[in-house]
Amino acid sequence: MEELIQKAKKGDKEAFTKLILEISNDLYKIAKTRITNTQDIEDAIQETMIEAFKSIKKLKDITKFKKWIIKILINKCNRIYRKKYKKDISINEYDLDKYLITNNYKEIEDDINFYSLIKDLKYTERIIIILYYMEDYSVKEIKEILGMKESTINTNLFRARQKIKKKYKGGELKWTN
Repeated sequence: MEELIQKAKKGDKEAFTKLILEISNDLYKIAKTRITNTQDIEDAIQETMIEAFKSIKKLKDITKFKKWIIKILINKCNRIYRKKYKKDISINEYDLDKYLITNNYKEIEDDINFYSLIKDLKYTERIIIILYYMEDYSVKEIKEILGMKESTINTNLFRARQKIKKKYKGGELKWTN
């Protein structure tokens, strides 16, 4: 991946495309924590790719490429969210066509189960859960991506886990977003 990043930094469009393809599913999942409309998610990812390609030469530490592009994506999603949505939304649309093409029904079931568990969390809790559990980022790395204090991230992780645990056990939850 580092070789592709070096080539992309030199303006190699093909290398940049390969980088994006490697992380496209991750970008989609992260965007889906903020916006549910498939077209808006695709717009956010497209805007992210354009901005990232234009500014990749400025990327100083190539080992932080994925964190850097996720940060751009989150900013794009927040801009679309502020522009189009009046209130915080939950994840309740599933892009099943994406999975049906791959015929990976186990992945469909796992993702739907996961998203149904986190759909009612606050946005901040959702994005932290996605970055921590699905993207395997540490609290320190999430701090860099989101620009939050580690204590805030840990608090949100704790609250989100408690809510998920209660929901999983069948408890009635009424969360405010």
